[in-house]
Amino acid sequence: MSSITTYTGKHFDPACPDRDKIDIRDIAHALSLTCRGNGQVKTFFSVGQHCIHCALEAEARGYGSRLALACLLHDASECYLSDVPKPIKENMPQYRDVEERLLEQIYCKYLGEGLTDEEEQRVKRIDKDMLYYDLLYLLNEKTEENAPVMATDFSYEVLPFEQVERRYLELYARLREATGEGCVFSTDYFELYYNRVCEELVGEITGTLQGNMQRIMEFFQLKKLERKIHVVIYVDTEAYAAHVKECGQDYYEWMIADTFDGRINVLSLKECRRCASHAGMDREEYARLIVHEFVHICQQQVEPDCDGCIWFWEALATNLAGQVMTPVEIRCSREDLMDHYHSLPAPYAISYRLGKYMLEHLPYEQIYGYIRNPRMLREDTGTLLEQAGQSAPARPE
Repeated sequence: MSSITTYTGKHFDPACPDRDKIDIRDIAHALSLTCRGNGQVKTFFSVGQHCIHCALEAEARGYGSRLALACLLHDASECYLSDVPKPIKENMPQYRDVEERLLEQIYCKYLGEGLTDEEEQRVKRIDKDMLYYDLLYLLNEKTEENAPVMATDFSYEVLPFEQVERRYLELYARLREATGEGCVFSTDYFELYYNRVCEELVGEITGTLQGNMQRIMEFFQLKKLERKIHVVIYVDTEAYAAHVKECGQDYYEWMIADTFDGRINVLSLKECRRCASHAGMDREEYARLIVHEFVHICQQQVEPDCDGCIWFWEALATNLAGQVMTPVEIRCSREDLMDHYHSLPAPYAISYRLGKYMLEHLPYEQIYGYIRNPRMLREDTGTLLEQAGQSAPARPE
């Protein structure tokens, strides 16, 4: 067995860390129960409490919230790896490689990227200064070097692990918010990454997504998701455009959301409204836009083949997300629908009407057959287009 079971029930391989499974709750809980110095101290003192001391010291020295958060996390790898005494660790290069790789993933998850050389040196300086007092108060051992001047007063009082765990999580939440680089709302199924300027929409987004996930997963006959879904809100259109291009896709002004990299990436509501085609978007429409992208996540898990089928995936996404579009006449050929979808006038409205027709007139088994077998869908596209075109345009509900 190459994985450990964490406090929150995840199966985690420290040697091949999956960033999605790194959880601040596991870190806070484990470090509050892990004794500093491998237990070679007069009385229990947790690694979690040591990390809190380091983070508060970084703040007091004026290093800023990002470095303080780095200090809070600097021993987080010990949540998944038992600490090894320094004299032994120096002779274990493979262990050091695993530890460094794991800590890098933790920093990337909670800081957005690894530490710079200067940041790493500052973290190590604080850690070393704190060690002087750890040795003094926990072992009555005074080193020959001069006592470091500290900016904070800290206590070695033995605290219940629950109290340390709570303080760790509270400090994490405060520092994370103070960085201004982003906040995270986490559930068992998804993590929402957002800037504080989008905070007022978090409840609506998460509530709408949670209220629709199970129904959509059941439609695609999914018992579980392959991984926790990341929802990333961009507050800068240029940054979003750069993301699209990094995924090897062409960027167009009307683009506001995608799942190109397996995440749900979406512009903030404010930025969506800057696009002429989405100027009138309201909060409910915005929340359903994210549900629309979740439909694509499920579809990709069942069958990623979208060659000639984009119209169909959008037909399902617009309808299953509960979006409503103005009725349009279907005036396009099979070839245009399959091969030039985004060049059509009002392509999403066309998909919406096609999807509404299919969901109202076709057996579920036939629709699910198209999901699992795109080849069959491509063969039937002409017939479906003709049948839907002869039906009355769907009216908004």
